[in-house]
Amino acid sequence: TFLNDRQTSVRGMVISALRFTFADTDEAYDENLRPIVVEMLTTMLNESDLENRRLALTTLNSAVHNKPGLVVPHLGQLLPLATKETMIKPELVREVTMGPFKHKVDDGLELRKSAYETLYALMLTAFSRLSLPELYDRVVAGVGDDHDIRILCILMLTKLITLAPEETVRRLDSLAEHFRVILSMKPKDNAVKQELEKSTETNKAVVKVSVLLNREESRTKAGESPRMWSEYWEWVRKEFLPLVRGAEDELKAVGDSGR
Repeated sequence: TFLNDRQTSVRGMVISALRFTFADTDEAYDENLRPIVVEMLTTMLNESDLENRRLALTTLNSAVHNKPGLVVPHLGQLLPLATKETMIKPELVREVTMGPFKHKVDDGLELRKSAYETLYALMLTAFSRLSLPELYDRVVAGVGDDHDIRILCILMLTKLITLAPEETVRRLDSLAEHFRVILSMKPKDNAVKQELEKSTETNKAVVKVSVLLNREESRTKAGESPRMWSEYWEWVRKEFLPLVRGAEDELKAVGDSGR
């Protein structure tokens, strides 16, 4: 088949075609896809080419959104292939010299972004079929990843507070550790406008989800609060009080408007 073609571009074309097939065909076409779709997706997700693997993840994402009945029953086979792509691969990180400076380039970053987007889609579409501990492991890890992945994982956390409150409270100490590191990071003196904006967005997002998490911890409290979380929350209220108050006001306004 063309999915096994020696040319990377040919395989990529087939992957993209399937993605648009999921989006642009009606239910009558599902029976034509059903016998072949899982094998095709499995082959795609095992691609040797990074960009084609990223395309394969967007194709799975398209299937989850548009034809979940074709793929959700087969998550036992497909999900591990998507989940493994959320992990940072040191062999894909290289150092680049630009003039007197050296910085790291992560060739696996776009692939990880697509993997996390797929996990998010599955969380919303097929939550009961996911392994909650494994999902939470990847979300917590993503909080410590690149900016875009971090923001997406914070969004996932806001959903998980409702979807899995008990597991969320169990994860508070590990989240506190990540959040404290993030909020302690200061932009460089020569940081450009985009970097400053990202830092501001990140801090606001971390504090806002912290307010939500602390509310959930207080609501479900059955004993002593997790020690690391309690210390973190006390520190946040002291060092970032304007952001805390801003988040509380924003959440109150949303709550009031929803009544």
